[in-house]
Amino acid sequence: MTDNGSTWPPDHRDPRVFQPPQPLHHDPRDRDPRPADPGGPGDSPWRRTQRLSRPEAAGWHSAPASHHTGPGEGDTGAYRQPDDEDGYDDQDDTGGRFVPGFGDHGDEDDEDDHHGRRGRAPRGPRGPRRRRFRWIAPLVALLVILIPVGIGGAYAYSLYMSKYHPADYPGPGTGHLVVQVPSGATPTSLGPELARLGVVASARAFVLAAEHSSNPNGLLPGFYGMHLHMKASLAYALLLDQKNLVQVTVTIPEGWRLSQIVAYLGAKSGIPASAYQSVLNNPAQLHLPAYANGKPEGYLFPATYEVLPHETALGVLTGMVQRFEQEAAQLNLPTAARQVHLTEGQVVIMASLVEAEGGRVSDYPKIARVIYNRLAQGIPLQLDSTVLYGLHSYGIIASDAQLASTSPYNTYKYKGLTPGPIDSPGAAAIQAVLNPAAGNWIYFVTVNPKTGLTLFTASQTQFEQYRAELEHNLGRG
Repeated sequence: MTDNGSTWPPDHRDPRVFQPPQPLHHDPRDRDPRPADPGGPGDSPWRRTQRLSRPEAAGWHSAPASHHTGPGEGDTGAYRQPDDEDGYDDQDDTGGRFVPGFGDHGDEDDEDDHHGRRGRAPRGPRGPRRRRFRWIAPLVALLVILIPVGIGGAYAYSLYMSKYHPADYPGPGTGHLVVQVPSGATPTSLGPELARLGVVASARAFVLAAEHSSNPNGLLPGFYGMHLHMKASLAYALLLDQKNLVQVTVTIPEGWRLSQIVAYLGAKSGIPASAYQSVLNNPAQLHLPAYANGKPEGYLFPATYEVLPHETALGVLTGMVQRFEQEAAQLNLPTAARQVHLTEGQVVIMASLVEAEGGRVSDYPKIARVIYNRLAQGIPLQLDSTVLYGLHSYGIIASDAQLASTSPYNTYKYKGLTPGPIDSPGAAAIQAVLNPAAGNWIYFVTVNPKTGLTLFTASQTQFEQYRAELEHNLGRG
């Protein structure tokens, strides 16, 4: 109706009323530029616009159509319903009718259609093919969860078992071995060593046995007779019983320095080295000979000793000093020393030099004679062993830098004997000093340290040749 009350002609439409757009011809082979609605068939603004833009909204029905471009041109093709094999399943608002641009096979199918359907074989439904491997993703997710949980559970279980139910042997064990319990040892520190030796099955079992014992801190230092493959509780109980302490044998070789003796006793006697060092710091309690001048070096006689259970460091060292005095008494040292015009202390010092330089015991009297000859002629002894001792070092040949040291034990720099012994000489070295060989040698060189071969001479030229041979054997020339 117009503004003046009249009605619009039938062939005209009221411009004030919204008219849906007229359907346009759309070739189903052309791709629809509009993206598919990801939100589904809900009443979204896009859906409303979509419905308004569809041909059905204007009452359009499929019908044969043709398009003529001009005179003389024929029908270029008629619109037809898509084949079922194309897979169009849109049942949204169209009642099963095909809507151009809204197929469900996606862009790939549309693109194939755009290139032509006639040359392509019909494609079957894709639904089952896609559903075939849908079980893989949940399985992978389940494995990702279960594998770490399983590993963590196994690890936690092993920790629990090792802590509260560790490996343990069932019985008293077999065989026999001696085990040392160091001073200050605890079940925690001793357990790994017992497990390594095969006494107990695990260190943790031994620690638990100590914790469950009425005397968890009752370990005493010493050597104990034990068995292999013992139940941990039985092993700990054995160590608490001092009746199982055994006697220990230690052997001190000739020519060892005091520092070597202390380290060895600390490792082998069941008494810590610190206990020995504490005694040596107060040497008066050792009752050394007067000519020792209060210095233990040289007076701990090298021999084999039995360290009894419950022995102390003072007891062990005192026994070694007493053994030296026994040897000195057998040699009648005061009288024998006077016969060679030496004091008892000088005999011990010279014997320590012979012990340090000698390769073979049979050469000891000759080495003693060389020292006597040099002292008589006022020649420095020039012994590398004394230089190295003064520098708290070890070796065969002293370097040029070491030879330049100002130590009182440097017999290249100072004439005469050293201030004191440089090691603990044995009976053979003392006997060699008291009974030296006859000869005019003033040089000797142990040319082969491996075999102990020692050569003697009174010629400096010959000495230099011997020295070169030694250096060659040592790999220096």
